[in-house]
Amino acid sequence: MNPEKASDEEFLSAVECAQWPGEHFGHREHVRLAWLYLRRHGPAEGYERIRGTIQKYATALGAPGKYHETVTRAWSAHVYRALKETPELEPFSAFQEAHAGLRDSKLLSHHYRKETLEAEGARREWVAPDVSPLPAFP
Repeated sequence: MNPEKASDEEFLSAVECAQWPGEHFGHREHVRLAWLYLRRHGPAEGYERIRGTIQKYATALGAPGKYHETVTRAWSAHVYRALKETPELEPFSAFQEAHAGLRDSKLLSHHYRKETLEAEGARREWVAPDVSPLPAFP
């Protein structure tokens, strides 16, 4: 499978089975995963799937400590807001183009101090923003 040309189904299946190459799972792929799950399952179930899949994937790649609860939830809030604005927009590349701000991996710095996100507690459990509010997310 070519990571550059994988369909949404191929991508999702490969990540869920921990067959997606780790070196090709960066910021864009995290956003894509959130977009797929939130579109298909809504905010509550979609978020649980995002969390579970990323945790399982990180563990399978030998990096269970890489999962970050606060970052995952904060990014999910941004993806969900964008999805509500353009719910029918497909494919992911069109969604990403329409919401260029989601490409900025530093977006959370508008909501959190660096020290807050680097704290071990924020990695383990949800920590509310300490700079500015996030988009509403159930």
